[in-house]
Amino acid sequence: MSASTERETLWGALARPWDLIIIGGGITGASVLREATRAGLKALLVEQRDFAWGTSSRSSKLVHGGLRYLANGDVPMVRQSIRERQRLMAEGNGLVVPLDFMLASHPKEGGRHWQGRAGIFVYELLTGRWPRGNHATSRLRELEPSLVQEDGLIGVPYDEAWVDDARLVLRILREAVAEGGSALNHVRVTGLLREEGRVAGVELMDTVGQRSATVRARAVVNATGVWADSVRAHLSAAPRLRPLRGSHLVFSSQRFPLSHGISFRHPRGDRFVCIMPWEDSTLVGTTDLDHHPSLDQEPSISPEEVAYLMEAVESRFPSLRLTLDDVVSCYSGVRPVISSGASDPSKESREHLVLEEEGLVTVTGGKLTTCRAIAHDALRALRSRIPELAALKPEGPFLGTAPSLDDAPLSPKARMRLQGRYGAEAPALVAAAHPGELEPVPGTSTLWAELRWAARSESVVHLDDLLLRRVRLGLLLPRGGTAHLPAIRAICQQELGWDDARWESEARAYLTLWHSHYALPERPRLSAVNEVRLTTSQANPVQLRTVNLPGGPVHYADHGGSGPTLVMLHGLGGCHLNWLPAAPLLTKHARVLAVDLIGFGRTPMAGRSVGVASQREMLHHFLTEVVGGPAVLVGNSWGGLVALAQAAQAAETTAGLVLVSPAQPPPRGTRLDPVQAGRLVLHTMPGVGEYMVWRDGRRGGARGLFMDLLTLGCADVRRVPREVVEENTALVAERMERMPLGHSASYLRATRSMILTLLGRGRFESWVRGVRAPTLLMHGRQDRLVPVASSEALAALRPDWCFEPMEDVGHVPQMEDAPRFVERMVRWMDETRAAPLPSALAVRQA
Repeated sequence: MSASTERETLWGALARPWDLIIIGGGITGASVLREATRAGLKALLVEQRDFAWGTSSRSSKLVHGGLRYLANGDVPMVRQSIRERQRLMAEGNGLVVPLDFMLASHPKEGGRHWQGRAGIFVYELLTGRWPRGNHATSRLRELEPSLVQEDGLIGVPYDEAWVDDARLVLRILREAVAEGGSALNHVRVTGLLREEGRVAGVELMDTVGQRSATVRARAVVNATGVWADSVRAHLSAAPRLRPLRGSHLVFSSQRFPLSHGISFRHPRGDRFVCIMPWEDSTLVGTTDLDHHPSLDQEPSISPEEVAYLMEAVESRFPSLRLTLDDVVSCYSGVRPVISSGASDPSKESREHLVLEEEGLVTVTGGKLTTCRAIAHDALRALRSRIPELAALKPEGPFLGTAPSLDDAPLSPKARMRLQGRYGAEAPALVAAAHPGELEPVPGTSTLWAELRWAARSESVVHLDDLLLRRVRLGLLLPRGGTAHLPAIRAICQQELGWDDARWESEARAYLTLWHSHYALPERPRLSAVNEVRLTTSQANPVQLRTVNLPGGPVHYADHGGSGPTLVMLHGLGGCHLNWLPAAPLLTKHARVLAVDLIGFGRTPMAGRSVGVASQREMLHHFLTEVVGGPAVLVGNSWGGLVALAQAAQAAETTAGLVLVSPAQPPPRGTRLDPVQAGRLVLHTMPGVGEYMVWRDGRRGGARGLFMDLLTLGCADVRRVPREVVEENTALVAERMERMPLGHSASYLRATRSMILTLLGRGRFESWVRGVRAPTLLMHGRQDRLVPVASSEALAALRPDWCFEPMEDVGHVPQMEDAPRFVERMVRWMDETRAAPLPSALAVRQA
């Protein structure tokens, strides 16, 4: 019986009574169907798109033991994950493949280095084996020659496994159907039936045949993953999920050879990145971002995510010189994560949730590895309505036993592949193959016969069902396998029952889908992320100016531009040069002035007080005597504190306020990095700090001193444009030569003033509450001193402010990610419509 005939037969049988209806054809829904049929239930699964269309075909391809959960002390979850991983590897041999992993770590990571090693030590013990010795640098070079050559780098080994996630879903579904279950794809639930106040069935719409049906059952399970809240909305239930997007890059294994999985901390923060062999490729992932687009649209990787992942590749595998041209494909998936309100998406728990609401049982969250256990939790919630489920054994087998293929003309690797992916159907697949179809598609391990079998037997409705989920050629081959489409057509068109017009229409739709969602974003969009040029147009050359104000001369950079005036203030460790990456991009929208306060700037320090109050007074004179009217104040770090004080105490000078990771008191309960906290204390001790900064400058030179201080604010100093480092280094060298100790003294006096200001009882809070101008609060992570995003507490004081966390950059996002910083600022200016200043305003020159 063909797949289309099976579909028609099943649709005609929907009116019969069912024990269980499962909404959702991903890994959770498939697992619930599998275990329900094992219990002897008449169960029906319906999926609005294709089986595994959502998260279950877009995962990180790992069947993992939950190493990351040890950091939260969740040992029971790790134990369960390890047990389930071992079960899947044993029952799904050939589909779930063991993979040696290593944590690449260096002692310079400090406490995090030892934390990672300790975590893997415990993890290995939980797997039932004594931890293996770490791979020293020399051994690491032998195992993975392309890995960065860095003395002291070690590899900490541990075990994981990889899987073709979509094929796992299909195998579970096919085995459930073989035991009496039923499954329909491309069928949408349009409503829930209720009888006596409880859910008793569903309203269905067949998006293929454009027909509807009403189906009743003793129980209904909502296993729609990230769409679970949409189904619960039929009951007016409050949302519980936080959709998070994870994206991956796919390289060919020839261009990016790898024999182990490698995990390491991203150079811009604490998040781990995994690079691993998968199928005939190498995967790089993953990101973890809030997903705001409609869930009904295919998710796509963003230019920022591409840049983030490529940065990880370049940091650990520089010798390969991989570029965007080497990326074969990319994909994004949206994870159903239970929301706890955490600011960092990566801090959200990956626990699953089972809810019973008016007879509807919702199961969502969790991860692929524990799919069987999650299914049992869902079915356990149904025992009151379906008593037969009490007899279901939670420790019974999950996947069926695959028959032998010893007589098939296949290599041992191909036999294992087919047994793992197709289970009991593997012999039928081999028997259906035409001459030459037991050979692999060039560049992959996929056999041509797999395409024929999928087209004939696996409910393929559209071409992307075939090429992106039944087989993975759309991910593994350049341009989605375009070059092989004629050969695929020769095998599959007749099996699918499509005429020429239908095939050509499906091919066009598939290629359009692939280019828009599985290829890299267009290069012009990427170039703005990867390349920040510090040049400005000839029409707006940068002018360095000096103005004499009460208290002494002040230097500033005039970048030109027209529109509202932006006055940019830097933090303690730099000058107007720190705004160079962002300022030229802003001149298209505003007039940009970057003012030197203290630190490495050219503004003389002799005789000038460098406290917060005196610097605010200097800024006030600049705004009233130079700008001549209200301006948008933009302050980073200590400059943000000065800008905040000015906006609160002199509202008439402030048209808007942008605080970029402003200096602020850490929230209560924040754990400081003890090493950095101790360093800060020593630096701020009168006399001791001055000597330490002077000594470090003498020992490391101007560049060493600047880079050392910059490290406190950047997640990755390599993202700071080279021109900014060179120009700041030149200024540091000049000041060290001109006033060896005076430079240190002025910098550290300002630091002490900042700390005393923040410690003043109620002073900071009164400034925050006193601001009347429209305010944008942008926050880059301050992980080196204050690991908690303290800007959350600041935003809580002023919920009317726009709060924009930039968790994947450090304390100075205007240097590390200028295009995104500017894009957010411009959007805010458009939203608030800050009143433009008269264009004829002149800026006095000295």
